[in-house]
Amino acid sequence: MYQKLIVFVQALAAVGILVIAVISLMGQSTSELRTEMQEEFRSFREEMRSFRAEMQEEFKSVRAEMRAFRNEVKVEFKSVRADIHDMNKRLGRVEGEVRALTQGRE
Repeated sequence: MYQKLIVFVQALAAVGILVIAVISLMGQSTSELRTEMQEEFRSFREEMRSFRAEMQEEFKSVRAEMRAFRNEVKVEFKSVRADIHDMNKRLGRVEGEVRALTQGRE
């Protein structure tokens, strides 16, 4: 009777040891997985930061190009506007002379 009880206690202890071993093994694998995931997340985060920095630099360069283009267009617009203003003055003079000639014929 005691012998069966001792065998039962030994079997129970062996099962307990196996359960503890499995739990600790799973805990190690989970911690390894967790560590690996944290490292992956850190590397992904660094990639995103570098990508963001690149995009910001690209945006700054595009913005500078757009400002330069805008300034060029402004200068060109002023030049065209001055030319049109000068042409309007000339046309006004020609119209005045044409009126004077046509009124003189009447």
